[in-house]
Amino acid sequence: MITTEFLAKQVAARGAHPFIRHDGRTVTYGEFDRLSNRAAHALQQLGVVKGDRVTLGLGNSVEYLVAAFGVLKAGAILHSINPGLGAAELSYILGHAEPRVLIADAGSIDSLRTLQRPNSTTLAAFDAAADASLDAMLAASAETPVDVGLDARDASTLLYTSGTTGKPKGVLFRHGSTGGASRHFIELLGIGADDTILAVTPLFHGNAWGAATTALAAGATVAYPKAFKASAFWPLVHEVQATVLYTLGTILAILLQHEPTPQERDNPLRVILGLGSAPIRDQVITRFGVSDVAECFGSTDAGVVTMTPRGAAPRQGSAGPAVPGVTLRIVDDAGAVQPPRAPGEILVDSPHRMSEYFRDPERTAVALAGGWFHTGDLGYLDEDGWLYFVDRKRDVIRRGGENMSSALIEKTLCQHPAVAEAAVIGVPDPVLGQEVKAFIVAKSPVTPDELRAFAAERLAKFQVPRLWEFRDSLPKTPTQRVEKYKLREQSGKPLLG
Repeated sequence: MITTEFLAKQVAARGAHPFIRHDGRTVTYGEFDRLSNRAAHALQQLGVVKGDRVTLGLGNSVEYLVAAFGVLKAGAILHSINPGLGAAELSYILGHAEPRVLIADAGSIDSLRTLQRPNSTTLAAFDAAADASLDAMLAASAETPVDVGLDARDASTLLYTSGTTGKPKGVLFRHGSTGGASRHFIELLGIGADDTILAVTPLFHGNAWGAATTALAAGATVAYPKAFKASAFWPLVHEVQATVLYTLGTILAILLQHEPTPQERDNPLRVILGLGSAPIRDQVITRFGVSDVAECFGSTDAGVVTMTPRGAAPRQGSAGPAVPGVTLRIVDDAGAVQPPRAPGEILVDSPHRMSEYFRDPERTAVALAGGWFHTGDLGYLDEDGWLYFVDRKRDVIRRGGENMSSALIEKTLCQHPAVAEAAVIGVPDPVLGQEVKAFIVAKSPVTPDELRAFAAERLAKFQVPRLWEFRDSLPKTPTQRVEKYKLREQSGKPLLG
């Protein structure tokens, strides 16, 4: 079943049930269906035909979801962007995607209007002046369905990677690979029609979009704020009566730093999907009174790959076994399958992975060689099939014949009380092949000698960084992933430890 069919199913069964709660507004399934039909007609009036790309550069709003489903109903390809990205990156993405329509709102119109964009792209906006006013067009459009003959083979969404290794890649999905992915969360988190899923990340982020599509598939309700504010979080949980939370580990860590309130102590949440929350899982369960904090492993390209089973005891360093329908394989550099606990590249066979890299057949062929998606990540499986992430394949450092994980070294350095952040890379060395270099953001004075001694007590001798560089900050993507390729390009004169 494709996403638009899930909506039709829920309209027939639960048309009067709330689908969206946002900023004091409630939208039922029936109302949302009619609004998104209007959006599909409006897009057709702007020249959108099946297979065109439509780019959303919107903040969190009801209009975001209305426009998104209007795009899908019109048979176009949904392409969401973070309007807060830099002008150069946004211009590159728009030039590569070549959308028929770029949709803005009052918060993004000024920055998006100044971007270089294809001549064929129309700028349309909600609540702002643009080439076309979507508010007026929706008001004048029909509420009847648009029939463009969608099926599972049609392209549905285009997402761009965060560009941690260079220019972002366009990741194309088809309706057949996106429509059923929500069932994993429904089954593993026990989500039902009476649940309200609260998402506090931007809707252009997969975490919040996944909350909306999961709620749709379950016939439940999705709620979200305009933006996350720690002081407003628990009042919002009570206002919408949220039972499930989709969020990030960083946000949970922020909430833990605040003093408990009566609303926190008596809250309706029962389970949390917290990406990157494993280090604070037990603390969150105890403090917030939820039954579980689930973790998962995946990527823009591969989709959701693994998830920790609800109620199962966590395993240190693991994001759980493969979700139903997904198969994992760990291979060495020669392609040989590795036994349990032997590290290698993580390969994924999934009905929910990407279909191709948009306009990049060469990269597509490499990534999907042999029918498996090659993640570029290193990890291993235990005897029960639980996956353990080791590092990005390109971030593994090879020093004097020894292979080491930069992630392990970074984690160790961050345990030092003076270290706020750490990033570790391999730099060329004429004798050893590579030498280990650490970039440190310190929160209090510390020297390379102090850090070297600290690391030497906790790591093998060959894993201790020899080169050090202190910085005020690390280059990051908008999703807060360190851009190590920039560190390699920009590496300054190091200090020897």
